[in-house]
This record gives sequence, C-alpha cells and structure tokens, in this order.
Amino acid sequence: MTHDVIVIGAGIGGLVCAAKLARHGKRVLVLEKDHHIGGTSYIFKRRGYSFPMGPLSFSFPGLVRDILLEAGVETGIDFKRNHFQLITPSINIIFSRPLKDIKEELKKSFVREQKGLDAFFLELEELVSLTADLHLWHPDYRLGSSRAENKESSAEANRKIARIREMSQTPCRELLERYFSDRRLVNFLGSQGTSPPEMSLLNLAFMWNVMCQEGVWFPSCGIHGLSDLLAGIVLGNGGEIKLGTPAEKIIISDGKAAGVRSSDGAAFFSEWVISNADYKRTFLELSDPQDIPPDFLDTISRVPYTGSELCVYLGVDPRRVDLSRISAQHLFYRHREDLERVNTPDIEDFENREFEVCLWSANAPGLVPDGKESLVLRVGLPYDQFSPFRTGEKRRREDYQGHKLRLAQKLILAAEHILPGLRSSIEVIETATPLTYEDWGHRHAGSIAGWTWSAEYERAFGRKLLIETPVDHLLMVGIYAASELFLGGIPTALQTANIAADLILS
Repeated sequence: MTHDVIVIGAGIGGLVCAAKLARHGKRVLVLEKDHHIGGTSYIFKRRGYSFPMGPLSFSFPGLVRDILLEAGVETGIDFKRNHFQLITPSINIIFSRPLKDIKEELKKSFVREQKGLDAFFLELEELVSLTADLHLWHPDYRLGSSRAENKESSAEANRKIARIREMSQTPCRELLERYFSDRRLVNFLGSQGTSPPEMSLLNLAFMWNVMCQEGVWFPSCGIHGLSDLLAGIVLGNGGEIKLGTPAEKIIISDGKAAGVRSSDGAAFFSEWVISNADYKRTFLELSDPQDIPPDFLDTISRVPYTGSELCVYLGVDPRRVDLSRISAQHLFYRHREDLERVNTPDIEDFENREFEVCLWSANAPGLVPDGKESLVLRVGLPYDQFSPFRTGEKRRREDYQGHKLRLAQKLILAAEHILPGLRSSIEVIETATPLTYEDWGHRHAGSIAGWTWSAEYERAFGRKLLIETPVDHLLMVGIYAASELFLGGIPTALQTANIAADLILS
C-alpha cells in the first residue's frame, strides 16, 4: 500500500504532524522504534511512581494550545506556571519573575554593580521586546506563502531584520562583560545559572523572554498526556502507528524521498517522508551518502548538538527529608563556587557543579503514591565519559551498573546539602545516563536539547528553520528541525511539525 505520508518517529513533533495530516484526509503511517509513543515526551513507572523520560515543562502554552487544536485536540487542557530558583553561596533568587524584579533583587546582592545592572536591563528589555514575537513576523522563522507576510513598512521591517542578524552573530558575553566585572553576575545573566555564557545575544533574549514573560508551564494532562491525545487523533482519522518498527533506511529515488524500509526488510512507499529523528541520524545513518550533497553532510557532521546528562529519579518519603529550601518547582543548586575551575571542572565534583533539583510531584501529584513526593536530579555529563560502557543498543559492560550507581550516590550526597535527610527518605531510585538518553530518544550521543547554543556555530546553516532538506519531499520536524530552540523545546517541536504539515497540505 502506498501512503501519502510516512512519519519516522512517534515523538511529540512527529505525532503533531501526523495528527494534522490525518485530520485533513491524508493516509498517514507512523513508524516508531520503541514500544510506546511519545519518545522522551513520555513517562516510565517504578513501584507506584511515574517519572518523566524527558521534558519537565515548556513555554508558550497559548501557541501549544493553538497547534494542538489545529491537529484536532479539542480536550480542555489547563496549564500551571512553573517557577525557577538558583541557590549558590552568593545568590538565592527566584528568576522566573518580571525583569525589573530580578534587577532589583540582584542590586541587593551586587551593590557595586548597580549602575551596570540598570544599563544592562534597559538594553535586555529592548532585546526581549524585539524578539518576543519573532516567529510571527521574521521571514527566517516562516516558510511558504507566510514568509513574505509583514504588516510593517519595508524600511522598518528591514531595520528589525538587520538588528536580529546582528544579535545572532554577537556573543552575549561581549554585552555582559561591558557592564559587569563580577563573573558570578556575568554567568548568571548569561546562562540563568553558574555556567560561563556561550550563547548569542539573540538566544539570550529568547531565554529571558521565555523565563520572565512567557513563563514555563505544565499541562494538566501531563506532557505524556499530550502524546496520548495526539496518537488518538492519528488513529481516529484512519492513520496507522506501527510500534516496535525501526526505520532502517529512507528510500530516495532520483533525488526524491519515496518511502522507508524498516529493519525487518519491509518497504513502505509514500509521496512524502517526515523525519522526527534528529538530523545526524536522519542523514548520517538513515540515508545513503550518495543521495545527499557532500557539503550538506559536512555541515551536519561538523555542527555539534547540545550535550547529555546524568538524571537521578527519586521517590521519597517527605517526612524524612527537609524540602523547605525549595521555593520553586525547579531549583538550580551549587554548593561551592570555585570560579578558577569553571572552565576545567571535575565532572564528578558535584559539590562544585551546578545541578537541577525538580520537585516533580509538585507538577504531577497524581503520578506518585499518596503521601509521597518525587524528585528529579539532573546534571550535565558528557557522552564520551559513558561511551566505553556501551557494547550495543541497550547493551552495556558488566561494570556499567556499578559506575552509574556510584555517580548517582555522589549526586544525591551533594543534593543533601540543600535537602537534609535525603538519603534516608529514598524509597525508589532510578538513574538515566547519556547512554540511556541515546536509547530513549535515539538521538546522536544522547543529546537532549537540539543543536548547540554556542554563538560560534550561529552561521553554520545560514537559516533558522531546517524543516526543508536537499532531498525533495523529505521534511524534518522536532527540536532538531530548527537551528535554535527559539520557542523552547516542546513548542519548537510543535511549531516545526505544524509548518511541515502546512507545506504538505499546501
């Protein structure tokens, strides 16, 4: 049977695209490697606790609601705002607040930087205002007939576009170091944490707009619930979802995508192929090199992704642990600040590294047993520290379990500085490493958040949306289908999927 569209991957981006196309009468087939939908936008269960496999919350809930409605999801969904806190030896701040409130709070801790704070926040507010609705008017974030739409005069539009280009090519570090001498302040304002700033001015504006204006939210049905709703739309409109069916190769004929061959040798043919896999897997593994322009393959090979992480999931008895210092759903914590070692940290010295503590049960009380709480501890960890333990897909060396348990225990011990009694409160523990994320998300090197945010690679692709590819009728969706997460993770995945569906329908 020939389908109109084959979607590789039932992640949330692939499901949005499939649902919208099926709703408009297209014959849609979704091929999913795992035995569950959603990719990392789903949950797993351990002894009565349910934990998130990936995203914990997201921004732009209005946009998400609109895209879901276009895809056919009419179920009412409420959104709960999440807040974010940073605690270090020098800072204790909830930074998911209006910019003016953050500025005044910082003035109390950095008295000598007050003049710089006034000047910096004045400029930051202008940058945020310029970029807040970028996806609605800038041609780089639109495709098809909508690309040319702009209600402003051409002179004003050109001025704004030129300013955006300048921002995208300017490391935010240059602006921060112009105003501040205190590295702790430079790091916080440039990363919302303790890391040295790497991103461009454009991404800096995106980051603060999401955190302070748009907000970060959690849906009442859970992120996994969004995947369930979308899968229901696909199936309810005649689409098909084949679980446990990995794509082996994209069939390309005369420069045009013609279908997909699965790992069991079955061939499925279609007019269009949509890949919800990441770019490196799509073109370096699922495609034959002779079908792809060499310079395109070189760029994909050269530009890095964001890194991976160690994640420790904990089900706890709240009577045994002191949670009083957590004032937000997401706490970023650093026990020590050795600024001299910030560029060459000991990756296992979690007391001198920033890590996240998410009070997961505050968002999802129905996913834990009555009277219990759940925590998610996350810290960045490079893939190459774990790759020697990998002997195959979901296969590890014998000493892998002991290694990851040792790291989990070290992270828990560091977290106990802010959560006294944590170790004695633990009832359930599960640990995910970069190898886990590679298997869960099937992403290159266990990447968790799209392409690198480093300003060094800002011009690598020459475009922001990477939905269209050099292969005719092969489109990309998901967080890797844009060179930056201009709306954050989930909304960028949904927006690229929505645009891809529109391109096919038009």
